[in-house]
Amino acid sequence: MKKITTPKNIPVIIRFSGLLILLTSFSLTTYAQKPDDWEGDGEIEAMEIEIVKERQITLPKANRNFDKVPPKPSEASIKAPVTYDFQSFSFQAPQINPQVRPLKLKPESSPDIYGGFLRLGYGNYASPLIEGYINNKKDKNKLIGARIYHHSSGKGPVDGKNSGSGTTSLSLYGRSLSDAIALSGNFGIENRTTHFYGYPKGEPIGKDSLKQSFNLIKLGGELSNAKNSDLSYKLGANFSYLADKYDARESEINLAFKSSYEVDDDSKIDLKADYTVISRKDNKIDAKPRSLFTVAPSYEFLPIDDLKLSIGLIAAFENDTIDSKSVHVYPNFKATYPLSPSVDAVGYMTGGMEKVSLQTLSNENLWLAPNVAIFHTNKVLDFGVGLNARLGNKVAAHAGLGTSLLKNWYSFVNKENDPSKFNTVYDRGTTKRTNLYVALSYVQSEMAKFMLRGDFYGYNAGDLSEVWHRPTTKLTANASINVYQKLIFSADIVAQGGMKALDPETDNVVKLDGAFDLNFKAEYLFSPSFSFFVQLNNITSNKYPLYLNYPVRGFQGLAGITWSF
Repeated sequence: MKKITTPKNIPVIIRFSGLLILLTSFSLTTYAQKPDDWEGDGEIEAMEIEIVKERQITLPKANRNFDKVPPKPSEASIKAPVTYDFQSFSFQAPQINPQVRPLKLKPESSPDIYGGFLRLGYGNYASPLIEGYINNKKDKNKLIGARIYHHSSGKGPVDGKNSGSGTTSLSLYGRSLSDAIALSGNFGIENRTTHFYGYPKGEPIGKDSLKQSFNLIKLGGELSNAKNSDLSYKLGANFSYLADKYDARESEINLAFKSSYEVDDDSKIDLKADYTVISRKDNKIDAKPRSLFTVAPSYEFLPIDDLKLSIGLIAAFENDTIDSKSVHVYPNFKATYPLSPSVDAVGYMTGGMEKVSLQTLSNENLWLAPNVAIFHTNKVLDFGVGLNARLGNKVAAHAGLGTSLLKNWYSFVNKENDPSKFNTVYDRGTTKRTNLYVALSYVQSEMAKFMLRGDFYGYNAGDLSEVWHRPTTKLTANASINVYQKLIFSADIVAQGGMKALDPETDNVVKLDGAFDLNFKAEYLFSPSFSFFVQLNNITSNKYPLYLNYPVRGFQGLAGITWSF
């Protein structure tokens, strides 16, 4: 097909063509006439010709093509430009862990999840052991469980049954999770039994008059947010009631609140508040509530690169009669700065009131005399610096030095007319306590673990001549190793020394022998749910004193089984 072009001067061409057609028609007409029709000498008469254009033809402008249209190439030779259009596209699908198996194979069962555990054992000194717990299985929204524990020794280090002891407890607990909040609660009862076996040697004393026991009932609950958010909170309430074999009774109510708000990635605001009411009654002490309220706001931020700083204060309000002041305010500063990618320097300066009750004292010393004095300890200032180092992914080291100024700090002193019982004495002045510590830990997954820590203490008493029954050196170490998931070995070492006591008869200072306790345990797993264990305590049979006149048991052996179900 030929290409048709339309010239731009088409009106002139039309006029010229029309004139040419008209003249041609006129000439043919003249030629067809007879000769006699001509008049004159053949001269053309004068006439006027009028061309009337009744229609105007217009065509649209067309693009001028200077190149010929090439034939259509084959698909293989097309080289069109490639353009890319990048658009963000979000698609979320549930995670799927498909199990690809050959046909005709039975699907592999899911690993067993044990909801129960039972440990049974027996050792020398007539020492039975029963420990067990049971929980519900496979429920991400709630946890309900119970635990039972009993470990006792019918005989002890002094006069057989006159120094027996034991602990029995039963606890119930539960936790529920929703999209917004988490609720938890617990209930427990506990009995701790001992004997006042620190009497003078050769003195005839009946076993029943030596027995002491503490019965404790606990009830508590907690409310907190279930998911991580900028604002986190935790509110707890606890009640406990303690009674001993004699006339001591103590009830305690505690309310605690803790919240944190993250302002941004580098700063947050913390608020802690705690309120405790303690009421104790004894045969010579009337019940009188002792209250302690503490509030501690703080702000954590980065004033300069890498320096994490927390500044705040601690305010305490109490009504202990030992101190004339009822309101106390303490600084609360903490700082962390990385000296290198693996070493951090830390420092702190804080203080506060340390709660002291019959329950806390009996947890530390079971052989308390009736009607002991109980007052809170005022930690006027607590200052310290330290280094935290990470030596690779498996080794960590810590070292530091701390100094505390303590007012109304208690010590245990044997009772004058009955050295088998202890009174509490309080230093009304200010006691300076210094602690230098070094720690090293190594963790090789679950196969091997090791920890070593050494503490060195220095004391400068205030109004008292000495700080009684407090060690000046303490070394603890423990290690465990798992061999082929069949044999588990663990060992513990506890060594301490430097304790001093006051002899109530001579009023002289007594330096107590140092303690060294080596423990070892081996467990063989017959299956993932059943094992046999052997536990050896105080292997060197060192009957070191816990307190004046109170040596510990010598070598102790215990063997038993464990079963998970």
